[in-house]
Amino acid sequence: MYSGQHVSYKAILDKVIRDFGFNYDVQEEEGVEWLAEFMAHTNVGVTMVEQIAYIDVCDGRADLPFDLYKIGQIAQIQGIESIEEAECGKGTMYPMRWKTDYFHKRYHLDGRDYTSQSAETYTVGQGYVFTSFAHGFIAVSYSAIPTDDCGYPTIPAEQQWLEGGAHYIAYKIARKLWIRNELAADKFQIIERDRDWYFAQAVNHAKQWQNVDEAESVKNATVRTIPAMQDHASFFANMQLPEQRKFRPKAGSALISTIHTLSENAQGPNPAI
Repeated sequence: MYSGQHVSYKAILDKVIRDFGFNYDVQEEEGVEWLAEFMAHTNVGVTMVEQIAYIDVCDGRADLPFDLYKIGQIAQIQGIESIEEAECGKGTMYPMRWKTDYFHKRYHLDGRDYTSQSAETYTVGQGYVFTSFAHGFIAVSYSAIPTDDCGYPTIPAEQQWLEGGAHYIAYKIARKLWIRNELAADKFQIIERDRDWYFAQAVNHAKQWQNVDEAESVKNATVRTIPAMQDHASFFANMQLPEQRKFRPKAGSALISTIHTLSENAQGPNPAI
């Protein structure tokens, strides 16, 4: 379970020096690079920082955020004239879909009508977001490797992550020493084994339920009589609300909603009804 707290990369480097005692002077630059590699290899979205970037689209493309790790969703913003207006909450956001056609990048190169039967789409590559419209604004919801105020990577504060990050850096150092014949093969294998163990422990720990609130939201999003087919249009908002199920009552009585009955008895009226 991930608590949301982070520690500085310096705490990990100090732990490596304290726990392993290598005859090796760890440079800050390589330590930062190795720790960023570790965070990227984990591929656990919950440990990343959720960010929203407002970007100006020009000639059908926009620069990707510099700290991008993985895109969650992209929206087109209409009704604004500047990025400042978007940051102030003005305009209307419309969800975009991933492109399905092979002529996507040519939308803004000529005057032919490519979009008469489709909504706006996008794709990414070469450090840019390529949109199906030539000019406008977009909002990018994405996951980023967590960093401190100076831009250096941080790591979750749970002990599993501290051990995983320290053993990953220790493995990098041990590998260099082993290649130079400065570390015995059996000792290198022990460090490599422990790296794999703590890496898996950290990742599995982060995949646990955050709390009963998350479990309830997932349950409400999946246990449905009628599948939710149009949630993309609302950016998947309110998927955590339970489905309102109506049951046929006995003759002479009104329709019964189990959700309404449960909410009234347990905690007052259900605001979703």
